[in-house]
Amino acid sequence: MSTVIVSVATTSTPFPSTTVPAGIVITLSGGIAPQTVTTAPYSASFSDVAPGTYTASAQAVDASGNALGAAAVSAEFTIAAPDVNVDIPQTVSVTVQ
Repeated sequence: MSTVIVSVATTSTPFPSTTVPAGIVITLSGGIAPQTVTTAPYSASFSDVAPGTYTASAQAVDASGNALGAAAVSAEFTIAAPDVNVDIPQTVSVTVQ
């Protein structure tokens, strides 16, 4: 299992004065629970992520959960399964009594 850290770069964009921003929702594909980050720097850490292929996305949202602007999506990335150590016999000793 691995830890995936997602960092989000933002740009300030004007919205109507009635808009109440609530933060940025950061998501990993694969059914992993999203995280909402409310202050910069916008970064989320996902623990115990299984080997596989994923994308990360970030979406600014308002207080009602509505999307503000377009979501940013990462390139696909892969978490490889860890190597397995196997005990390989090197010598065999025999004692006869």
